[in-house]
Parts: sequence; C-alpha cells; structure tokens
Amino acid sequence: MLREGCPLLVDNTPYSLSPAKALTNCVDDDQDSVADGNALRLHPCESELRQTFWAVQRADGYFAFRSALSGKCLHVRGASKAGGAVIEQSTCSYASDQLWKPSLVDSSVMALSSRSSGLSLNVANDKASQDGQGIVQGQIDDSADTQWRVTRRTAASYVAFSPSGELGIRIAHQAEVATLGADDKTSAQWIVVPGLSEASMVSFQSRNSPGRYLRHASFRLWSDTNDGTDAFKRDATFRYSQPFVGSNLLDIALESSNFPGRYWTREGANISLSTSDTTDFKKNATWRLSGR
Repeated sequence: MLREGCPLLVDNTPYSLSPAKALTNCVDDDQDSVADGNALRLHPCESELRQTFWAVQRADGYFAFRSALSGKCLHVRGASKAGGAVIEQSTCSYASDQLWKPSLVDSSVMALSSRSSGLSLNVANDKASQDGQGIVQGQIDDSADTQWRVTRRTAASYVAFSPSGELGIRIAHQAEVATLGADDKTSAQWIVVPGLSEASMVSFQSRNSPGRYLRHASFRLWSDTNDGTDAFKRDATFRYSQPFVGSNLLDIALESSNFPGRYWTREGANISLSTSDTTDFKKNATWRLSGR
C-alpha cells in the first residue's frame, strides 16, 4: 500500500515494473542482453533476472533502475527530451536521463517522471496489454499506461554461477574462500553491480556479506572485502563475454578486466583465471547464470 509521506521506493531494493492497465505484464529485457542499447519491452511477468531492477536512490527524490542481470540502468535513448523516445539499458552514469522521480497516483500505483525531460515512463502506442510492446517516455497524464505498479521482488534479484551443464553446483564463499559446491544459500548468491573500476563492466557483491566482492588474486577467484584501492577495484571487475560452449542466452564467459584473455575457469572445486584453446578449457570457462 502506497501512502503520502511514505517512501514510494526504497534504495538498494529490487523491483519489477508493471503498467497499471496490464498488471500481468512487466518491463523486460527480452533478449537476456547485457549490451548497451538493448531496448526494454513488456512481456508476461516471470521470476527472471531480466525483469528485475534495483532502485538506486540519488539526490532530490530521484532513482535509477539497475538491471539485476546486466548491471546497467534504464536510460532514455540519445538523452532525448522528445515524447516517444525509446527506453533502453545503458552503462550506469546516473546522469539526468537515467533518473526517475516516483509520484503517488493512488494507493497502488505511481508515475515515474524523467529528470531530463519531465516526461513519464510510458508504454508505446498505449498498448500495455500487447506482448512485446516497447517502453518509451511520454506525456504525463491520467491514462493508465503512464501509471506503474512497482512490486518488490522476493526472487530473481541475485545471480548464481554454475559450471556449464552442472546447474546443481554453484560458486559460494565462506569468508574469503570461494569454491564450487551444492550450497544454494545466500553465500552462493551475488548482486550484479557496475564494475568497480569500469562501470561498463560488472562486479559481483556478496548477498550475505555486502562488503565482499568476487575478485582474483594469484590467478584464483576469492571473495574479499573491498579495501577501496585501485588494485582491488581492477581485480574485482569483469567483462561478460560470449560463452565458449552452449547456446542458452544465460550461458556466459567472464573475462578479467585487467588481464584480458583470462577467464573464470573451473579447476575442481576452485575457480582460476586462465586461458587456453582446448575443448576442456572451453567447457570449464563457460558458466550459466541463474536467478535467486
């Protein structure tokens, strides 16, 4: 229940977004894409990373919405101020074209207006019930396609990493030690955030110990506390790359930002940072993302 005087959104909290006139449809990255420029669309609501967006509070009551899958933010294409401009995902800069102010419409829905243009998050052509319809910015009015139900997520907000073809095991940590095992508790769940050293890439923050991030040291993956140094930030920043094997949209390789060409690679229960062109390497350096 939304009420005047209460926060309509909460910082660092995952949500799904549905238009008031089609509450069973959600804003969706229908390509499971991690690329800048991928347009957002409406699709039937599911418990999927691609439909989850973390609210990031900025000044003056504005929020950015960061994808739980890509770590990128909802953005007005080309920083346009025109009605009908496409909403896409882009590297989080928290510029005005990535910031949205919530305002109460009634006890269940809100409007979300762009800091840059003053226009509202909207559904293209007033067709909110149509599968695949694009998300745009448009005039703020009383029509239901400019009003949004923003629902706190209880699932599909965190990622787990499993080796290719072995979804029953995941990367988990105990203090600084990161290993592979059957653990599916919060120690095996990670928040995707913009890269600590380069925002166009990604870093992975521990769910149960938020000061810790996956990073490499001595060419092995660890879960270490961020000490704020440039060296740590570089070691904890990775690039989503095309998988070496597999065709699922959530199959990926993870490349080091500061050692290009070296990828997360399974070595028994450990994860190394290595490179090769062998068949075994290609399998062991491909990972499946799943939502938790």
